[in-house]
Amino acid sequence: MQIVLLILIFVSSVFAADSTASVTTIGDYTFTIQKKNFGMTHELAVTRRDKPVWSVSDYYVRLLNSDSLGMAKDLTGDKIQDVVIETYSGGAHCCFAQYVLSLGTKIEALDTIENAGKWSDKDHDGLWEVTANDLTLDYWKLPHSDSPLPVVILEATRDGFAPNIELMRAEAPTTSDVLAMLRESRDAGEWKDYLTLRDDDFLPASMAVLHRHFVELIYTGNAKLGLEMLDTGWPPFILGREQYTLDLLETLRKSPYWSVLAEMNSGTLFGK
Repeated sequence: MQIVLLILIFVSSVFAADSTASVTTIGDYTFTIQKKNFGMTHELAVTRRDKPVWSVSDYYVRLLNSDSLGMAKDLTGDKIQDVVIETYSGGAHCCFAQYVLSLGTKIEALDTIENAGKWSDKDHDGLWEVTANDLTLDYWKLPHSDSPLPVVILEATRDGFAPNIELMRAEAPTTSDVLAMLRESRDAGEWKDYLTLRDDDFLPASMAVLHRHFVELIYTGNAKLGLEMLDTGWPPFILGREQYTLDLLETLRKSPYWSVLAEMNSGTLFGK
């Protein structure tokens, strides 16, 4: 009897969760988030004057509150209210997306940003930027926990959100900074000839350290310095430095931001 009672309590709580809804009104638009499928799905329905105008469904959906996040109501500088809808598919280490919606007389989906992060207006030009992680190198020769997930900075444009090269550029690290990177690699104390690694082998510790720093330098427009650091830090008796560089280059060409990386690093292997 006690087991039956517990089951009834559980089932009633599940169906209660499905019956609840979160409702937010912004101007003429109403955003209703409803839990479905025993709480395993969130459905967002947007209506304007009781007419359905936009919807999305995923494992998790939320409306980002501009006021609480310190975000401007107008992200694109067109003097029209914008909102951001964030979704999550339930996948491991990934699968977040943000939909940027313009709430004019007609709702417009301006862009969908994958793996988005922090919003800001760093250059104070009225066009807001959002950071996003490029997952191209996730699990490439390293587990997720050790993979570099470099940041790109996307800024509002007439065609959606696009990388802002000037905001992504960073000053080259100082000599002391580079020496610290090389010491970190040396102290990790594990090398192996790259040419002997199988496709499913992970980079040994010392090579993984160099790899992470090298990728960071590429994404800040400092690939030339990164190549010099790699040349200095890779012991001459460890084979495969050139092949590692070519393999990394081939993988990065698959990135949605490859053209930006090439432009930022013109005059190197990564931007001929």
